[in-house]
Amino acid sequence: MPPDSAALGPEQVGLCFTCRFKRAVTTRRGSTFFRCARAESDPRWPRFPPLPVRVCGGYEEAMLYVVLVHYTQPLAAVDAVRAQHIAHLERYAREGVFHAWARRDPPTGGVLVAAVPDRATLEAIVAEDPYVRAGVARAEIVEFNPANVRGAMGR
Repeated sequence: MPPDSAALGPEQVGLCFTCRFKRAVTTRRGSTFFRCARAESDPRWPRFPPLPVRVCGGYEEAMLYVVLVHYTQPLAAVDAVRAQHIAHLERYAREGVFHAWARRDPPTGGVLVAAVPDRATLEAIVAEDPYVRAGVARAEIVEFNPANVRGAMGR
């Protein structure tokens, strides 16, 4: 594992970064480790594989989602919790959940691109978002097939 786990990305993690069986574990000190959920039911898979994983017979691509964030309060109220919202996104980006995000123009909400094992996982992460918790925004989750991804996000 690289000494600075905040810098972990697809190159340092390998296939685990986009696998649907990946479970990111972040310690209280901020280190992030990648656990294989296949190991829970099948002893052939290592619980914490050495990174980067370049070849894995158990790899399955995570589902991709777009989260459309709709502001429900004036921009001043949204901006009051923006720093906490960005910290939330950065945390889950380190864990391989969020791959891209941006505020819409004009600023009526935002767009997030996420890769997670299932919708329930993403719903729980979105429910923790400071925007949602503060009641300044609501989120709409749209699932799409990762087989149709091309370009920079292609795997």
